[in-house]
Amino acid sequence: MADIKAKLQSMAAGLPVSRDLTNEAETLQVLTLATEILSLGADIEEVKKLTYGSESEKPAPPVLISAVGAAESKLLLKKTAPHHMVCIFAMYGEQNRLRTKAEHENGQNFLCIKTKQLEWLFAGEEGKTWEMLAVDDGCPNDSKGLAKDIIEKNGLKNITILDLKNAYKEKIPFFMDRGLDEACKKSRKGGAIMYGLQYAASTNVFSPSAVPKLVMYTDSDLSTDMSLCGLLSYGILNNGCSMSMGARYGSPGTFLVKPPDQGAAPHPQSHYEQPNMMKIVLRHYVRVRLLPMLQGIYDTQCAFKCFRAEDLQAVCKDVKSMGADFDMELLLCALLHYRKGGVDQAKLCDVAGTLFTEDFAESNFMASADDPDKNYKTYGGMMDALVGMHERFIEPDSEEAKAAKDLAEFCRGMPWETYKKMHDKLNERGLTLFDHPFALDELKAAAA
Repeated sequence: MADIKAKLQSMAAGLPVSRDLTNEAETLQVLTLATEILSLGADIEEVKKLTYGSESEKPAPPVLISAVGAAESKLLLKKTAPHHMVCIFAMYGEQNRLRTKAEHENGQNFLCIKTKQLEWLFAGEEGKTWEMLAVDDGCPNDSKGLAKDIIEKNGLKNITILDLKNAYKEKIPFFMDRGLDEACKKSRKGGAIMYGLQYAASTNVFSPSAVPKLVMYTDSDLSTDMSLCGLLSYGILNNGCSMSMGARYGSPGTFLVKPPDQGAAPHPQSHYEQPNMMKIVLRHYVRVRLLPMLQGIYDTQCAFKCFRAEDLQAVCKDVKSMGADFDMELLLCALLHYRKGGVDQAKLCDVAGTLFTEDFAESNFMASADDPDKNYKTYGGMMDALVGMHERFIEPDSEEAKAAKDLAEFCRGMPWETYKKMHDKLNERGLTLFDHPFALDELKAAAA
């Protein structure tokens, strides 16, 4: 093991302290290092122990941690049976990140990079195939046209460009019922992903019909490596879970990177460094009690979720949102569908830790800082919204509803000023993990 440690230290030497998603050579170095790690023949769990850090040692540079994750993903993919993976992402406002760094300062060349990541992952895997669906939902800057040019120029394979406007033209009932207009202004990422999921469920352009088809969606940027898709396949096909997803924070094996000068923050450090730490803790406390199917899932918004294609029509049919909040609703609809089908809680969803690099340069969802109480209003509003979800997704005469009755009453219609008072009082206790067992009386006293 000393020899393995020395080789890993050699790999880490000279690597950048953070990540630059616009640096193609750096991003592709992840795959080169992952190949080197695989060639060592070492137990991947031992490799993780030597690179993921501990109470006394910092984690390795994020490029190397990403490489360890990619290596593990490829090892797990090798253990899966033949299958086809469809990878979906939205294209709105991506005219800059689609380009190379030389063409735009925020360019990530993500179509070419995602292709290389998937080619590396699936290389040598007989009977295991992949494709990508890039979905435009009304981008005013013609991201769709630019993507088509990049595909043609680089000879990229297995990529289909979809346009949500076609759902309006074809008057597809699912989207018409949700108010889709000709310009797709009602869609804010959610409509694009939902269109991609439904398209993937009903077509077989690149997939052999004789093998299972898995469908995942992710962000368009390079925040999470596509080389980690093996984790998703393994979670469903080998671990026997109904769906699988990644996690950016909240559990061991997750890492958050905040460029340009911060390295990989592991759990719980990444959680403690959150400026909204107590807000997230309180949200989770209420969420898992009002929506108990979310037990064990801390990062519900992670855009790295995977389903069996044959489940998608049933999973998607009750999702109402086409906005940025569709993630949570889709997850709840999926978990409820599987629960009703008799799936045990432990087999509902496989969650795999990932390294996630924050990318604010081109974010379409940045909040305004004009209102100093904006975060209190946002998170405070979630309390009442969670009550609404509880009433929608939990049977009113169930034991779960009875157990959550008092908490639901406390959160229903909670004014943001009350939420702020409760939060600030509880925040005085300092560092607090997700699963801290607050008593309801403790919350009431803090809010009084």
